Amino acid sequence: MKKRNLRRHHRYPILATAHVSPREGGDVQPIETMVASISQSGLGVYSYSPLKTGTRVRIEITFISVKGVKEKDTTEGRVVWLSGMGRLYFIGIAFDEELSPAKQPRLYEHFFKVVSWD
Repeated sequence: MKKRNLRRHHRYPILATAHVSPREGGDVQPIETMVASISQSGLGVYSYSPLKTGTRVRIEITFISVKGVKEKDTTEGRVVWLSGMGRLYFIGIAFDEELSPAKQPRLYEHFFKVVSWD
């Protein structure tokens, strides 16, 4: 049986890291992650620490722009799925709002330059 894809947008590989922190305090600690892929509406990250599905998070993404400059941008979302792979976790995060040039200007510009190479 073929698995149904529920994503609204195609995901693209990106070389980036992300600091993911819960928006509602509690006992959940922020985690450092490696970004595997990104779309206009979400991203997938690798981490040695899990985050529960439904956790609302703030994500600070750090990447090297096509100009060779280290850049950062921030967005918010929620964990929509989690998959364990041994000691590593793959975490899917859906953004609360799609990437926009007004709210994430550096990441938006970088994302669309990368997408145009596809």
